[in-house]
Amino acid sequence: MFKFLVFLAIAAALVMVHFSGLDNPRLERLGGGELRIHSREQIQSPLVERMYQNALGFTYVTRSENARELRQKFDVIDGESFVPDEKMSVNRILGILGHQVVDRQENNIMQVVYAYSGRARDFIMSGSRRVNLQIATRDGRVTVGWPVILGSF
Repeated sequence: MFKFLVFLAIAAALVMVHFSGLDNPRLERLGGGELRIHSREQIQSPLVERMYQNALGFTYVTRSENARELRQKFDVIDGESFVPDEKMSVNRILGILGHQVVDRQENNIMQVVYAYSGRARDFIMSGSRRVNLQIATRDGRVTVGWPVILGSF
């Protein structure tokens, strides 16, 4: 667990964005749920239910149905995380978003899966592997993030 937390801290601090003509996963394809957009930009919008600030910037919380409209208010989005309303398996999420597992860590409390798709434009390096999706399951709750989950889960 400690190694995982260290990886998360380093990943969050070193999120390097690689741009190409591809697009990032649209997490709202997973259905209804809570969407968190992470950005260094500060915005105001009635679509934002809650906003948090930390050393990396701001986290804006909204419902998935507001995703498209809220994304248009940002010049740069550093990442997103999503908590679906519906209970979903890791394999179902990977199938919907079209990602392949790169690494998997499990203990008796949680499961964390790191995945990659060449169809997504943003990624981070985990060792020599590209990662642009992270899925964490804990106590029946699923959190999905790109390129990794920024914040807690």
